Order: sequence, then structure tokens, then C-alpha cells
Amino acid sequence: MENELTIEEIKKGYSKKGDFLFQCLYCDQTFDDRFVYPINGSNSQMARAEGAMIYHLKHEHDGSFNALLNLDKNQTGLSDTQKNFLNLFSKGIDDQEIAEQLNITTSAVRNHRFKFKEKKRQAKILLALLESIDEKEKIDFAANSLIDSDERFVSTKKEREKVFNVFLDDQGRATQIPKKEKKRIILIQKLAENFVPERHYTEKEINTIISEMFTDYVTIRRYLIEYGILGRTVDGTTYWKI
Repeated sequence: MENELTIEEIKKGYSKKGDFLFQCLYCDQTFDDRFVYPINGSNSQMARAEGAMIYHLKHEHDGSFNALLNLDKNQTGLSDTQKNFLNLFSKGIDDQEIAEQLNITTSAVRNHRFKFKEKKRQAKILLALLESIDEKEKIDFAANSLIDSDERFVSTKKEREKVFNVFLDDQGRATQIPKKEKKRIILIQKLAENFVPERHYTEKEINTIISEMFTDYVTIRRYLIEYGILGRTVDGTTYWKI
């Protein structure tokens, strides 16, 4: 099963690939939404792709719930006992009947229900923590600029370090202006750290700061304006960090 599936896709037992294709999570079966499919032997009943996939899961995998429940332990983390309880709970059987079937007390059944609810709460916290880690990996350098809201320019710490190692010398000066925009933006974001918010700069001061990192200060100054990192007056005499 793929790592990037959503909880909803896992629950349903299939995912959508592109605009038209529905793919089963438990086998190679796919259905294309541009066609209709017979869903019984006599071809008397037809369905669109998603309906055909639901029919497939029910008849080939005993439904999405059972297909999920029957995955290996290394995928679910569930013991056979836990799987058995989940199967019984899914059928809506009350605690007394489950206790009689398993020859245990009703309090033992209730204890299993409680443990599953506790695991659900814990899983939510774990997901929140892991998502927070993922978000921290995508923190952008620049603050309050056009680049912040543009997905193309969001970079991870590893991506930035790789660009620095390739394009900066031991003194932190750029050996060249990268042709690829994402790499270029990463260097410009680093340069932007040298500008102080709420301070006004002359063009000469801007050029001096840029020249500490780039030789071609004219081109870089233009990028700083285009990417919304610096603002300037109409006559070009005063600059400031946005």
C-alpha cells in the first residue's frame, strides 16, 4: 500500500489517479471513468468507474473493511486478537453477545473498546506531530514577500544546503547566478537576510550589500524587486525590505 494515501482513500479501498482512473489498493484492477462497466455476469447492470470499483471491492476483496483488516501485521500493527475484536465490533454485535461468543466477561469486551478509542486518540496526536515535522522541513527563508505564498519557491533545509554547497564559495560569495529559478531564489532569500526591515536604503547601499554576495548587482537588484523582497520609490532613489 502506498505511503501517501489519505485516510479517506484507505477507508474506501481505492484511489483516483489523474482525472479518470480509479485504482484498487489491493490488486492491479483499475477502472476508467470514460467508460461504463458490467457489474454482473449477465451484463444486465452497468456502472461508471467508481461504482464498478465499489462492486469489485465488495465481491473480490469482501469489502474495503475486511480487505484492510486482512493486511499483514507489519502494515496494520494489529494482533489476531485485536483483528477479531474489530471484526466483531464492525458487525454491530453488542458486548454481551461478543462476550458469550468468546467466553469472556463483558468488562473485558468493554476494555478492548476503550483501548481502541485510546489508540485512536494517540494516533491523532502522532499524526499531528509528524505533520508538524513535515511543515518545519518546508519553512521558507523570506518573510512577508511574494515568494512566501508561491509553492514553487518553498524549499527544504536539505535543498537549501545543497544549493549553498554548489553555488557559494568559502567566503559565502556566489560563484554564479543559478539558471534554475528555484535555486536562484534560494540564494536571493539568503541575501535578503542582510536587509533590515523598516530601514530605508539608497541604491548605492543596496548595491554594496548585493556585491558582498553577487558580482552582478544590477541583475540581482532587479530580482529583489521582481520577487517582492524589496520595494522602491518611483524614482529609484529609496529602497526598503518588504
